[in-house]
Amino acid sequence: MPPSGWARHLARLNQTVDSIDWRQLRVSASKQAERFRAYMEQGAEPAPDAAWHSKWLRPKGNISRGELAILLTAFIVPLVMVVIRISAFPGVLGPGLSNSLLPSIGRDLNQMLSLETIPPNDRSRVLYMLFLPTSAMLIAVARLTFGIRVLGFRAILISVGFQVSGILPSLILIGVMVTIVFMVRPWLIRVRLPHYARLSVILCTSVVVLLGAVLVAPWARSDVLWGVAFFPVIVLGLMAEGIAKTLDRDSGLTAAWRTGMTIAIALVLAVICQIPLVREVAIQFPELVFTQIVAIILIAEFLDLRLLQDWDARLSGVAVPRLFSQEQKLRVVVVKNQRKNRIIGRMGLPTRNGYSRRGVRRIVGALREAGHTVKVFEGDMSLLSKLQDFIPPHPTTGQPGGIAFNLAHGIQGDAPVAHVPAMLEMAGVAYTGPTSLGHLLALDKVVAGQLLRQAGVPTPDSRTMSRPQEEMEGLNYPVVVKPRHAPRYGLRIAENRGQLEEAVRAVSRRHKQDAVVEQFVPGREIHVALLGNASVECLPFVEVNVGDEENDCPATLDPDLARRIHDAAVAAFEACGCRDYALVNLRVLDSGEPKILELESIGVLEEGGSFEQAAVAAGYTYAELIERILYVARERYRGEAPAPSLAVVPNPAEAGREKRTTVVAG
Repeated sequence: MPPSGWARHLARLNQTVDSIDWRQLRVSASKQAERFRAYMEQGAEPAPDAAWHSKWLRPKGNISRGELAILLTAFIVPLVMVVIRISAFPGVLGPGLSNSLLPSIGRDLNQMLSLETIPPNDRSRVLYMLFLPTSAMLIAVARLTFGIRVLGFRAILISVGFQVSGILPSLILIGVMVTIVFMVRPWLIRVRLPHYARLSVILCTSVVVLLGAVLVAPWARSDVLWGVAFFPVIVLGLMAEGIAKTLDRDSGLTAAWRTGMTIAIALVLAVICQIPLVREVAIQFPELVFTQIVAIILIAEFLDLRLLQDWDARLSGVAVPRLFSQEQKLRVVVVKNQRKNRIIGRMGLPTRNGYSRRGVRRIVGALREAGHTVKVFEGDMSLLSKLQDFIPPHPTTGQPGGIAFNLAHGIQGDAPVAHVPAMLEMAGVAYTGPTSLGHLLALDKVVAGQLLRQAGVPTPDSRTMSRPQEEMEGLNYPVVVKPRHAPRYGLRIAENRGQLEEAVRAVSRRHKQDAVVEQFVPGREIHVALLGNASVECLPFVEVNVGDEENDCPATLDPDLARRIHDAAVAAFEACGCRDYALVNLRVLDSGEPKILELESIGVLEEGGSFEQAAVAAGYTYAELIERILYVARERYRGEAPAPSLAVVPNPAEAGREKRTTVVAG
């Protein structure tokens, strides 16, 4: 552009700038900022000018436009056929139009589709079949739109029982059966009958009840008892089985509530099925079955609102305290690995050295002592479906309904400790402890060593060896040999080349991975227990004594050395992506320099371990320690700054003991 062109261009720019109403622009920007602030404070709500249907239509996006067009066509066509058929009824269109094309088509459809030719004595059987889609549609509305949980589709079967035996006899029989189930089940559990044996006994008991009604009814000359005797036995058995399963999964209150709601919906279905007009429409227009099937699909896609789910959950005794709510008690799932058979196939090495059964029970007991609702699940292929039942998210916000206390170390394969955290991340379930990436970083001794050195944390020199014949460059005997990424392994100390080669072969043979050869660090061994995230709490140091001597806790250290140990441990915690809690193992050279050996988060909460010793020295009971870990994990998800130590009422035996916390000043 020539100089004169530049001048013209600059003049136009100046004219544009002069024409801007800066005051109006500031006012507009201020309004936009205010609207954004209100949005962030209140959450994403529909805008005031949003479409009216957005308040109650919430499409999931699972159905394409083409599929939706097909479904709407399938929904409307039966209704159009009903209109055409009605037009053929005498007197509907009048004499002038009765012989036109539309009534003619209607008469043909009436001859093909009407079920009025069925004998009256057989119509009840056909109506049971025709009312099945209607009942299924109403249950879909109750479950998906209103969020009311029932015992599956047993309401449909119970409504059939109401029609066969009458409402009063059926209610009496159901009441007797429910009472028997609640009375017999505790004894069946006490004698340790397995789940399927308990169900079998309960199903057979329902037959005994019906047989009793058959025997007593003629003697008592009671129509009510005779009606009881004709209640469908399969319906009674399935209902008893549903109650028993709910009792096994949840509680007596939950089973009672869902049984009551199931019976209530069954009553509604039975009443609807007895309305003469509804029965006539079902017989006359069976094509409406297609409309009802499509309606179920549209309800699931657009009306999955679950409006009363929280109300239903509270009344049934399974209200889930949300992770981000102010409630202190949560639903907690303890995830462990003690069974190795719930897998599709066996591939890779099986894992070893997870939490013991006693260790898991202690943690579960500590969580229950704090008032949480706790269940224990295996970290296998069944985990996610069980989690969805026990800690479902909020139906509209997706907020987590609880938290998993992760004790799993995996079942098999490479990096098994990362498997359960990855599953929980994928499913959107909150959990304690490191992420899958954090586990991999801390357990891979080569990667962890590199991260520590980059963070300026002192760590022993090391190298990897995949074959015993490789040279050990830069290291002097003695050296420590351990697997590259295996938790809770048995390390070996090699004093010469022969011992080194044997140790490397043992690692390769047992763990099927490279060996890490690390310079042996002489000196005092210190374990540092850390709690927290944004602000890390350092518990009293534990000095490990070799042999049968008890560990020293708190360790006797001068303040300057304690400060260096504290700083190195916290820096290692942060460099390796640890979360919530970890145990840092280090050694102190004669020069006073600490060298980080490794970080542990698997199995560190076992009874009598260094972590528990440090917690006891800090004034925590074991229950308080577990509650503290849960607390810091919850605060991490809530995004709030960690508060001071969790206030827990001490046991009477501990009432006189003062809590101490060794967080080195500075």
